[in-house]
Amino acid sequence: KLMSTNEMNKIIIMASVWLLMAGCVTHDVANQVAGKLPELGVGLHREAISVPDVGAVKYTIRVDDSYNSSTPAPLVLVLHHGYDGPKPEAYTGTAMMEKFMGGVREIGGIAIAPDALGGDWSSTNNEHSAVWLVNSAMNTYNIDANQIYVIGYSMGGAGTLHIAGRHQDLFTGAIPAGAPVTGTTKWTIPVYVIHSTQDELIPFSAAKSHAASIEAAGGTIQFKTVNDLTHFEVSSYDTYVVEGVKWLRAQ
Repeated sequence: KLMSTNEMNKIIIMASVWLLMAGCVTHDVANQVAGKLPELGVGLHREAISVPDVGAVKYTIRVDDSYNSSTPAPLVLVLHHGYDGPKPEAYTGTAMMEKFMGGVREIGGIAIAPDALGGDWSSTNNEHSAVWLVNSAMNTYNIDANQIYVIGYSMGGAGTLHIAGRHQDLFTGAIPAGAPVTGTTKWTIPVYVIHSTQDELIPFSAAKSHAASIEAAGGTIQFKTVNDLTHFEVSSYDTYVVEGVKWLRAQ
């Protein structure tokens, strides 16, 4: 009997999750010189750019209709979940942004969602390109340095913990959802963790314990327990992402 597309997708995500949970080697991102991105108008755009020391990177960028170049605006980095094959399909970041569009709209301003270059978000190239895109967006748009967030789901949630945790001088808040446990427990920026008791891939207890460790280390953290969603009901987590954005802004 042939597997359905849904069954195959579950196996793919499970493989990505267990690789993340097994632990990844982290590397320092080389000192970067940020560039500039094309300055685009209101709407959602699919772009590609050459990132120094990395190469061509596809990314999705959304300019909110509230954006005005005369007023500093927030920025959010959106990190996508796992994928099939050695690299994600082109503009997988678009789909992730659309699944969390409520949260993206709640933030407003500029949203940017890169495609991974292979592997997970802890790889040197993926971390480098994500941070470079954020810094370059800040060179292009009028960005409020006090409102720079990271949001991600599953593999992207682990990427949120990893990248935001390593660049707390750049980001001002993080929302990992359905995330494998990874990264530091020492946080100086607020973190809003979203996890479901019905998550069949990432143990709820592990996520809860990691959040408790962050709190014990003095971090500002809110752990949102979801009771009725499986790991694969990604879009349904958007409601809680919106709540997370509001919480971050209140800190």
